[in-house]
Amino acid sequence: MKFEEPKLRLLRPLRLGSKGYRVARMANQLASISDGQGNRYLERGQGIFDADLESALRRFQADRGQPVDGVYDEQTSRQLAAAVRGEKQKGPRSAAPKQPPTRPGPPAPLPTVPVLPTPPSPATPPSSLSKAGTAFIARFEGFRGQLYNDAANHCTIGYGHLVHRGPIDGSEPAEFRAGISQERALELLQEDAAEAAAAVKRSVKVPLSQAQFDALVSFAFNVGNGAFRDSTLLRLLNEANYGAVEAQLARWNKAGGRTLQGLVRRREAEWKLFSGK
Repeated sequence: MKFEEPKLRLLRPLRLGSKGYRVARMANQLASISDGQGNRYLERGQGIFDADLESALRRFQADRGQPVDGVYDEQTSRQLAAAVRGEKQKGPRSAAPKQPPTRPGPPAPLPTVPVLPTPPSPATPPSSLSKAGTAFIARFEGFRGQLYNDAANHCTIGYGHLVHRGPIDGSEPAEFRAGISQERALELLQEDAAEAAAAVKRSVKVPLSQAQFDALVSFAFNVGNGAFRDSTLLRLLNEANYGAVEAQLARWNKAGGRTLQGLVRRREAEWKLFSGK
């Protein structure tokens, strides 16, 4: 009798909005492990793939060098299971055995880490995206003066401004039905980016120049405010490690598991704006 090797069944990837026992299991796993700083990725498990769970998953992916796309696929499932096993193997910490006292030797030299100098605190710290920062973001969003349906089939205009959910149906404001100028589109873009600007203002605890603030707003506007707040980039920046921003920005260059040259160029431009180079 001839036996065939059983075929492996690939699990359906989970995304924002997914529900079910696999979502609950993933959430419980993220709630049971911590990052390198001892912080849990998630406070508690849940059965709905919401924005908090996606943010925790993106943070885990970034820490493990995976594509930061917020999608729970086969690769992420294996990495997460391995992390849970590693957490269990740690077990409770026991007191280290006492060692006989030794004479301290000369301290080892600290490694030299290139960092940007801390910018001087401005008289009025930046709190909103500048016009130059809005124009910077506009370079990567693309302008369309007439109403159109975006990739998700939602009515949109200008630099990706959402007019309403669902396709064009004739209920749009007369201003938009007639088409808008680039100047008006930039005004709408600045309004749309206000939430990202507020997130940067709340989250960053170190001094920033206006250009640095604008670069971070561009990044948060692109990846999402939750992902920005939970990012290693923000943690290192708040430790005054300005130079670490370059490498951390470069990690966010994938979508759907693939490196996109458009995102590579955007991250490079954001670092150039941030560093003043």
